[in-house]
Amino acid sequence: MSDRPLVLIADDDDDVVQLLKIYLRPLDCDFVQAKDGDEALAIAQTRLPAVVLLDVMMPKRSGWEVCQALKAVQRTSQIAVVLVTGRGDVKDRLTGLQLGADDYLVKPFNRDQVVKRVAALIERQRTSEANVSEIPVQRSADALLIDRATGLPTVPMVLDRLKEILIEQGEIGIVYADIEQFEAIEAEYGWAFFDEFVKRAGEVIGEEARARFPKAIVAANLRGGSSFFIFFETRGTDYRQESAFDTMANDLRQKLIDSLRHQFPNMQQGQIGFFVGVARIDYRPQIRLERQVYQGMQTASDAVRDAEQQRKKQLARELRDIIRRRRVTTLFQPIVDAKDLSVFGYEILTRGPANSSFRNSDMLFSFARETHLAWGLEAVSLECALRRLRSFDLKDRKFLLNVEGEMFGQSEFRIHEVVSFFSANRGHFVFELTERAAIEDYAIFRGLLDEFRSKGIEVAIDDAGSGYASLEAIAALSPDYLKVTKGLVSTLSREPIKQDLVRMLVELAGKINAKTIAEGIETNEEYEACRDLGIDLLQGYLLAHPQEQPRSGDAEVAQSVGALTAVAPR
Repeated sequence: MSDRPLVLIADDDDDVVQLLKIYLRPLDCDFVQAKDGDEALAIAQTRLPAVVLLDVMMPKRSGWEVCQALKAVQRTSQIAVVLVTGRGDVKDRLTGLQLGADDYLVKPFNRDQVVKRVAALIERQRTSEANVSEIPVQRSADALLIDRATGLPTVPMVLDRLKEILIEQGEIGIVYADIEQFEAIEAEYGWAFFDEFVKRAGEVIGEEARARFPKAIVAANLRGGSSFFIFFETRGTDYRQESAFDTMANDLRQKLIDSLRHQFPNMQQGQIGFFVGVARIDYRPQIRLERQVYQGMQTASDAVRDAEQQRKKQLARELRDIIRRRRVTTLFQPIVDAKDLSVFGYEILTRGPANSSFRNSDMLFSFARETHLAWGLEAVSLECALRRLRSFDLKDRKFLLNVEGEMFGQSEFRIHEVVSFFSANRGHFVFELTERAAIEDYAIFRGLLDEFRSKGIEVAIDDAGSGYASLEAIAALSPDYLKVTKGLVSTLSREPIKQDLVRMLVELAGKINAKTIAEGIETNEEYEACRDLGIDLLQGYLLAHPQEQPRSGDAEVAQSVGALTAVAPR
């Protein structure tokens, strides 16, 4: 058997296949060809190539489908997948990123780029194989039942063992743990970060389960991706008492919160929470075993849903009180010039009270939308921001204020006092469009934006590079600033597809005479990658945390970006 890496080229165009083989000849590879998606999947599953080059538009099964199938199965998930296509816009690259593709090549090919990128993936495969001891190959059917983020089995995979325990022991205890506000976490930090968060949560749950119950079985919820089940033997333990179950649930919840806060210190405390429900199954021979197990799981998850509903009612009361008493805080997060780290301006942020459940800005506004309190919160936030802005000298700084897309058409907003203040201080203010829902008519919306532009107010599009801020929106609205989403900035230095996406956004911004702002920078690697790719402006905790008031004087720069003292500006 050859020691040379195997490269599968899946394309129904023989000319493209031959061209790629010629380009990749210096890498000393063996090649195999597939002419359609079904053949590509079959070859990849049987021969396990180091790299698969997948044409997106293939007969029988698209490259998207083949990529998704390979990445969904543990046995083939480590194969490096490169999508090959004549279409390379942001939407297509985002699709590839979401499906787990490792890289992206756009026709017509650049020889040097093809060789460089495939060589990097082959080397990564070699390194990975050298560091991983040989493990038994699982059957594909079983591998489908492994949760990709955590590596845990899902419930169907452990069901037979649970039935055995139920017959042998006569009873089983169940704990159901669900991540609170998981959608908000994924929306703010991106799916890659959330996968890591879920993985860490699964590790803590596994450690706690085994510490309490040596024979405990921990499984990921097949339908959720954010929840877990612990199954354990209760016979001969104190856990026959309801009070003991409740104590265990509270202990596990607090352990998870404390551990995850320690492992993710940059997340706001209010963002990390868990719901935990418990149940016990008593064996009943007249009822099918599978149904008993699933009924017990349903009982535990129902307890969580009840807790979630109670929590939502409590949060709604708390939010109404915050709005009624105007208990919001306005903060200013510095935005710095990538070239010399001078402070360009500030994003105006609104948070709830420090000791409340709404310390995190994203949770505050997402929950307000969910409970139909968005305009009441927006009005209070604008009022508080305006009061703060009037209290200091604006100097030559820009100030970016988040505004939901639907607010631009609200008459109450268009005549709001803050708009008059921004108009009176032309050139200082930017409305940052947060597009949480699709804009139905770009011509009408562009007219609304032009109304604000006529008052000297600039426009930024938030989350550029996400599903909301599409190229269509950017082209139609011609913003003055593009904010590159945190999901692209995270791990940017290690992911070629993200680098290509950011590079495209930078090029697009240049064509429409807009500036780019990268947000969520938390590591030196992200900082360096953004500067290398030509981002104009930078924002994130690595540079500066939100401040109660913009600082004044030349010392402002040194104070604001003190975290970067070890990184010398170029």
